[in-house]
Amino acid sequence: MFIVLLNKDKILRLTSDSSLTFDLHIFNKIDSTNNFLLNNFQSLQLDNNSIPVVAAEIQTKGRGRIGRSWHSELGSGLTFSLLWFFKKGTAELAGLSLTIGVAIIRVLRSFFINQVQLKWPNDLLHNNCKLCGILVELRGKANGPTHAVIGIGVNFNLSSSLKSIIQQDVTDLYQITGKHHDRNVFLSALLLELCNILSDFQAHGFAYFRDEWISYHAYQDKIVKLTLPNNTSVIGRVDGINADGSLCLLTSTGYHSFSVGDISMRLID
Repeated sequence: MFIVLLNKDKILRLTSDSSLTFDLHIFNKIDSTNNFLLNNFQSLQLDNNSIPVVAAEIQTKGRGRIGRSWHSELGSGLTFSLLWFFKKGTAELAGLSLTIGVAIIRVLRSFFINQVQLKWPNDLLHNNCKLCGILVELRGKANGPTHAVIGIGVNFNLSSSLKSIIQQDVTDLYQITGKHHDRNVFLSALLLELCNILSDFQAHGFAYFRDEWISYHAYQDKIVKLTLPNNTSVIGRVDGINADGSLCLLTSTGYHSFSVGDISMRLID
């Protein structure tokens, strides 16, 4: 349950009954919600009970992993970023983006949207079409502390013209369910679940969520092709995820692990 207040700076303050406060900055148009937090995190008030969040209708330079663009238009989806402070260093945050995927799946299931699956490392799919993307960017030192900017984009109702400029198969919540969903209600539920899951991640790391993540993986036990940063490719059968979030692949030369990075994965029919 949220109480919504408007402070003197015209920033929405969402207060949950667990005493957490989200300072929500809302823009009609912005270059990137992630950029806003990355450029301003030092000036934003950070404590255990105040969490900065930036949401926007349109991002003119919205981006995903590996430099891909995230396209949006008025009313098409929910795009926002959250700033989270970790006492741990960047080296201890492996698997963070995968953990965020678990949080989104949990919220979707709370709305009885049960057919969505995860694709390593940070996409959500329905019938192999992209519904949601995650981009985590870290600022900190190897031994800590670290600021994590967590960007999330969820497709709610994409127009035909918008779908035509997206260079992959995509879907949205309206296409999946035939219903129009309230973005404000979804954002509230997601912020609460993110706080719960990030607290658990801070205490236990990705290993705590590993089995749950695998249970949602769209490509578990399937044959995939990985394209590596040097443009070489590897084909093998997906055999789970390691405790650090790296993908396990059984290939013709044995087991190999691949860490999150500039790696593209495609299903082999």
